[in-house]
Amino acid sequence: MFRHIGRFATRYRIPIIVAWIAAAVIMTIVAPNIDSVASADQADFLPGNAPFVRAQQVYQETFPEGFAPGGTVVVIDARAAGGVFDPSAGSFEEQIDTPVGLFIVALRDWLTSDDGPDNVMQVVDPALSPSVAQLMVGPENDIAIVRVTFSTSNPEQETIDAQNAIDTWIAAHAPGGLKAYQTGEGPIINNTTESVEHSAHQTTQVTIALVIILLLLIYRSPVSPLIPLAAVTVAYLISRGIVAFLGAHVMTITTYANLIMIVVMYGAGTDYCLFLISRFREEMADTSDTVAATTETVHRVGETITSSAATIFVGFMAMVFAEMGIFNTTGPALAIGIVLSLLAGLTLVPALLATLGHRAFWPGKAHHRATGRYYATVSQFVSTRPVLTIVVIIALMAPLSYYALTQPVSYNLLGDLPDDKSSVVGYKLMGESLGGGQISPLTVVVTGRDPAAVAREIAELTERLLALPQVEEVRGLNTPLGKRSGEFSGLLRVDRQLALAGEMLGAIDPAAGAGMDLAALGALLESARGYFDLLAERFPEVADDPNLALLREVFGDPLALIQQRDALPAALAGLAEAFAALPDAYLLPSELSGVVEALPSGDNGLSADLFGQLTAQYLTADATAYKLDVILGGNTQGYAAMDTVNNIRAILEDYQDGGEAVVAGATAINTDIRDTMDRDLVRAILYVMLGIFVVLLIMLRSVIAPLYLIATVVLSFLFTLGLTNLVFQHLWLQVEGLTWYVPFFVFVFLVALGVDYSIFLIGRIKEEIPRHGVREGVHVAVAATGAIITSAGLILAGTFGALMVGEVAGLIEVGFAVAVGVLIDTFVVRTMLVPALTTVLGRWAWWPGALSRRTGRREQITPQPTGD
Repeated sequence: MFRHIGRFATRYRIPIIVAWIAAAVIMTIVAPNIDSVASADQADFLPGNAPFVRAQQVYQETFPEGFAPGGTVVVIDARAAGGVFDPSAGSFEEQIDTPVGLFIVALRDWLTSDDGPDNVMQVVDPALSPSVAQLMVGPENDIAIVRVTFSTSNPEQETIDAQNAIDTWIAAHAPGGLKAYQTGEGPIINNTTESVEHSAHQTTQVTIALVIILLLLIYRSPVSPLIPLAAVTVAYLISRGIVAFLGAHVMTITTYANLIMIVVMYGAGTDYCLFLISRFREEMADTSDTVAATTETVHRVGETITSSAATIFVGFMAMVFAEMGIFNTTGPALAIGIVLSLLAGLTLVPALLATLGHRAFWPGKAHHRATGRYYATVSQFVSTRPVLTIVVIIALMAPLSYYALTQPVSYNLLGDLPDDKSSVVGYKLMGESLGGGQISPLTVVVTGRDPAAVAREIAELTERLLALPQVEEVRGLNTPLGKRSGEFSGLLRVDRQLALAGEMLGAIDPAAGAGMDLAALGALLESARGYFDLLAERFPEVADDPNLALLREVFGDPLALIQQRDALPAALAGLAEAFAALPDAYLLPSELSGVVEALPSGDNGLSADLFGQLTAQYLTADATAYKLDVILGGNTQGYAAMDTVNNIRAILEDYQDGGEAVVAGATAINTDIRDTMDRDLVRAILYVMLGIFVVLLIMLRSVIAPLYLIATVVLSFLFTLGLTNLVFQHLWLQVEGLTWYVPFFVFVFLVALGVDYSIFLIGRIKEEIPRHGVREGVHVAVAATGAIITSAGLILAGTFGALMVGEVAGLIEVGFAVAVGVLIDTFVVRTMLVPALTTVLGRWAWWPGALSRRTGRREQITPQPTGD
């Protein structure tokens, strides 16, 4: 078959070259921009059955007006601008009359005006009221935050444009000394996308430069490197277009997909070209017939690179069995790249070689590859001392392999970003002043509740959540300002409502009463009488309380109100004391709103507007569903925070009898990623190994050889992972742990890309053993293939190593791990460990198959100087 492919590629070489170039140009023109259809939002890649996904749906359905698909937090650093407000001033209006305060008001006015971004839903800032300022200004009056919500989701371009517009406006209007940073999920996603795009640009340049340098060193020709570069680049452009179409219409792809596709295709694709060009050089050394040499090259090498590509393809496609979308969408994208790299290797590269002929090696000439002294010496040692080789290698690799199994990974959203990114600086500033939990609070939503019992339930659930170690505060109808609620704390308790009503009713003095019209007075009496009648109905145990009877009488008759006004404070205090003794004396504050609405606002800021805002924010209109904002303390992205989310979910199971009880928020996303990965890592790895095992089983016709080949790759992976943990935790970036997606990606790349070298080696060993016997056959095979495997390994390691010039920490870790792992695989595992195991196993390595009979006498390898 491959001979026919070679003949086709040489016969129609010009049309093939034109067709490939035309396809690349057309795909580049018509395909969408891959960066614009990719997502950096981790929530987009959770499986559909993840608890967060359902929680987000329940939140949006239950509180549609309060749910915002996207948002940003503007962190204002006023340390060098004289502070946020002036606490020493008299009224609140005077306190916010500072350069920073006026800047905050101007920012709000611009955002909510026609000149601001069209997708702004709501702006909440500390200049709105004293109660809001308590939540949004740091205790040292040096840091403040402004929350902006958008009608578009975080990954959408409209949201990114709005964030950029905010940055532009701030730069133009910020007073002297003030600095502002955007943080939160939206800006983190935006910064991640920027970092990935920057990394892709840098990585592409370094990758191409490395490939050129390595191929120049291998071939000593300025022409030879152009062949794989042209072939891989054309294949990449077509692959990128196909994946972009899939991202736009079929599946959500990660922003990392394009960057990973670059290094995989330039690494593996160049390796395929390397095998082809090396064989073509040998064929051209014996003939001047370019067509015959090209045909023979494809015939001899086609099966090898196809087998290699098939192994990698199966490994990447096995990623579709992972639950996490970042893996099950990246796998097919990379598989497409591998298929097109193979097709380019089997058609475009032969067409280019047939066209160039001897000119492909200018200014040198085609010649046979010499066997290097190093590989002859190593292969001789390994084949004569296989047991010692195995014991030493395993003993050296075992400690770091064990270390890898004991290290946790990091789920930190900011862990991938450089420290100077705006979202990182803002997050750290806010965390130091107000606490990291303020940036992305958890949201608990409970539906299907009994309106008569919902007040008591809210208070009870609030207390249960506050009892969890890492929960710092809970905001809801009972504690609207969390731990800063002060006099508003316990707002669902009747005794607290009566105390607040008493403070406001103090406004009814002779002077104030004179200013109250009859309509307002009538509304007050009607609302108050209704409230006290409701107390008598809901709480029969106090229905006969004389204080309640007096209040019902007074507010039922205007004349009685005037006559017994002085008795009101004592009656309210006495009734509040009676309710304080009742354990279940809870009532929704909305029942008191009529009274509040009829009264002027008190000094405590209590008003009808506040009651209305609280009720709309935390309770549905029919009082059958409510929500709570849960603020976590400490590291909100650490393991303790994720355990807290699961503890919250366990508590919420007690509230799912009549509806749903869920928790949403950034930490909930991380929790679901961790829980999914706990299942995914083992299952998906097994699928990858099973797929590769089947391919090896078919190609090698052996059960034993695939088993120990995969085992050696797993050992190489664990050693590499341990070394990577050691380097990045203690020597390089000083990270708390490798980014959560790193181990899986590194495993797939090392197994899928590393096994293809094993195929090349083990195929040659299987060919040489019948002619030379086991030990000499292994020696001959390793010596013959060592140079080409090393060249391929260096190219693959170089392309992945190019990831380290980027600024995304997780991809830097992947680049380091795969580059080091490939080098270990090239110089240790494939050159020493696999040949030693094959020597020890002998003919059992091919069980249940059998080797063909020896077809020739034994040959000896004579070391020669390495060269071209």
